This record gives sequence, C-alpha cells and structure tokens, in this order.
Amino acid sequence: MIALLPFLAAALAPAGLYAPASAANVLAVQALDAGARPAAVEIVRELAASRTLRGIAIESDPSSSDCSAKPYAAAARLASSVQRAEEGWRLELGLYLVDCAGWSVNEWHNEVLLAHPALDGDFEKLGLAVLLRLRTWIHEEPVVASALFRQGLAYDPATAKPTYFYTLFKTNDGYMRAYVRPGGPAYIAGMRTNDIVDKVDGKWWWEYGTYQTQQRAYDGLPHTFEITRGKTTVKVALGEPFTP
Repeated sequence: MIALLPFLAAALAPAGLYAPASAANVLAVQALDAGARPAAVEIVRELAASRTLRGIAIESDPSSSDCSAKPYAAAARLASSVQRAEEGWRLELGLYLVDCAGWSVNEWHNEVLLAHPALDGDFEKLGLAVLLRLRTWIHEEPVVASALFRQGLAYDPATAKPTYFYTLFKTNDGYMRAYVRPGGPAYIAGMRTNDIVDKVDGKWWWEYGTYQTQQRAYDGLPHTFEITRGKTTVKVALGEPFTP
C-alpha cells in the first residue's frame, strides 16, 4: 500500500510552528527522573519571582505535539545522575532547553562532589545553578532568546539558514530514521518522528552513504522521500523551507 502525502501550501506552514501569544515568556519545566524533580520544583519556585520568565511544571513530552495550543514558549527538561566514587557521591544535573515543539536549542550541565548521599537540597542547588546558566545564555544571545521566548522558535534572522526542521539518524537496527519537529515544514509535508527512511530523491539512502544522507537534512533543499511507517509505505515531497 502506498499513500501519497503532498506538501501543503506554504501559507499553512505557520500553523503549529509558533506558540500562541499567551505562551510568551513562559518556560515549562520538566523532570525526566525522580532525582531531577526537586530541582524542577525549585526552578519553578525561583521563576515565580522573575520579572521576565514565568515557570510552569509539565509532565508530557514537548515533542509530542505542535505549538498551536501550548501554554509555554520553551521547555527546560531536567535529567540527573548520581555515581558512587571513591571520594564520595558525584551528582550531575543537565538542563536541556527545547522550543515549544521539543526542538533542541541548547543544554547545560553542572555537577558536584558530595561527601554524603544526594539529598533533595543538593538537587535544588544544582537546579539553581543550571538556571543561572540559562539566564546567562539569555543575556549572551539576546536575539535568539527573544525569538524563542516570544514566539516559541529560536532563530536569528541575520544568521539562520532555510530549514525544514527535521534530521536523519541511523539507529542500531541499521535503519535510517527521521526526527521531525511538529509544526515545521517537514511535518506539514507528512514526515513523522521515527519514520524509516528508505529512499531519498529516488535512491536508496545507503547509495549516498550514511554521512551524506544525514547531511541532506541540513541543506535546505526540497528532497523527496519514500518512508516506511508501520506496514505502510509513504511518499513525502518537501516544499518551501522555513526562512526567517
């Protein structure tokens, strides 16, 4: 069975690409594990006193849907790890900054060596430390940060290149798969995250080679794809890329 999913008109592309106006300056905070939860709570509490950003807690993955109904413009996803070492306990906390549809923007990691098993207070301190890293980035990258927290999409019109907001990656099973930002041009064209990419521009992807195939996600050109989704073969044709 072959289903053809043509690219919709460029005028439709912004639907779901941007966060609603009500989401401006709202940062969602998500704990990806139990250890990160105290840090997430502390970050939301700290942002309650902020004049620029407001924090809200979320549970769902931002990449599971587009931005059209999101109550936030960006999300801070927190992940922690604790390792027992000879000199004590090594605690690390990572903050992964993504836009309203889960597209990666930046990340920061802080760690501390403890003489005792990690307590909630230790996670809370690391949470404030990675929040400081985020705030420093906002001051260092005012154009990109302003775009992110105003509209839910991080870009600088002076340097950004045309993009379809998708990437290709090879998994351990030998397949070439897609990662797609909901609401972006590739998503509108019909491509979905975890689609298995079989052909690019009419040729099997391995005819180009792994690296060359993956780089095609970044060249801003309207490629065509034959992909496998479940038991269905789908043809996707990209149209116009997003151009700031």
